[in-house]
Amino acid sequence: MPHTDVSLFLAPRATLPQADRARLTAAVARICPKRGPVTIEQRCELCGGAHGRPRVLAPRGVHVSLSRAGDIAVVAVSLAGPIGVDIESVSAVGRAGFDDVAFNILERTALAAVPFAERDRARAQLWTTKEALLKLSGEGLTVNPREVTVGWSSGGASVLLHWPTATLDLTRVHLANFSAGAGLVGTLAVLSAHAPHVAVR
Repeated sequence: MPHTDVSLFLAPRATLPQADRARLTAAVARICPKRGPVTIEQRCELCGGAHGRPRVLAPRGVHVSLSRAGDIAVVAVSLAGPIGVDIESVSAVGRAGFDDVAFNILERTALAAVPFAERDRARAQLWTTKEALLKLSGEGLTVNPREVTVGWSSGGASVLLHWPTATLDLTRVHLANFSAGAGLVGTLAVLSAHAPHVAVR
């Protein structure tokens, strides 16, 4: 059995955000059962509030990310390096005005070339890729998402095309799309020396 670098846990979305955050601790404990107690801190780097990127203080060398959409929450646990994960409802990104806020002219042109019936799914894939990258960077939506240009490889996988203000070593960023359930699209971004092996649990 191949070593798993990143584990994704999909579950029904909790009523309270605190319950979803508690899943981070449970997921790390499941992946690292022999590495002692789990301590996770969530603090905004800008204002100090409890809404920032979660960080695993113990055990060391473990990274987490969390996203919610529709009735689903996903927790990602990485042993390969820092991670950002995002899921989105295909129907949510089809609302009027979304493209003007989320995508630059290159991306809007690429979307216009996608067959209409497939366009919302493609739009959701582009958006979750941006969100996963911005979460990975720790900057989130303090960065204008139109500064990040993403597209598709010949096989349909997400690729980062351009990000001139990136604070990450983009040569070490690996992207992977995954199924998050009916009507949902997911993308994870991992900062690692190698393409990680991903398992959905």
